[in-house]
Amino acid sequence: NEITKEHTLEFCEGRGTPFEKLYDFDAHTLLLGVGFNRCTSLHYAESLVPKRRTTTHRYPMNIDGERMWVESADMANDDGVHFPVVGKKFAAAAGISIGKVGGADSMLFSTRTLVDFAESYFADALS
Repeated sequence: NEITKEHTLEFCEGRGTPFEKLYDFDAHTLLLGVGFNRCTSLHYAESLVPKRRTTTHRYPMNIDGERMWVESADMANDDGVHFPVVGKKFAAAAGISIGKVGGADSMLFSTRTLVDFAESYFADALS
């Protein structure tokens, strides 16, 4: 699959990942029963700014048939600090479709439009 065939270990929500491909293809994001606090495209947007919040993840991986622990740099958790704020501002400024799917609240929008909006927000908020 063109979207998922390449995926870096470091910054797994940043450049060189399926999230970048979704941006490049101008895919749409559907939030189904969740808010912007669960929108991984916001991690991608934050990964594009110089003062992004980062952490180190440690996890087991099979390397040459042997289980080894590896570390990689990644985006830090937002913990509800910025994602709900940027999401609310984006929803007010951009044309998003809001509705119900079954009993779940849903929002549908352009991934590229969100990322561009959020990248600008993070560049200011994290400077």
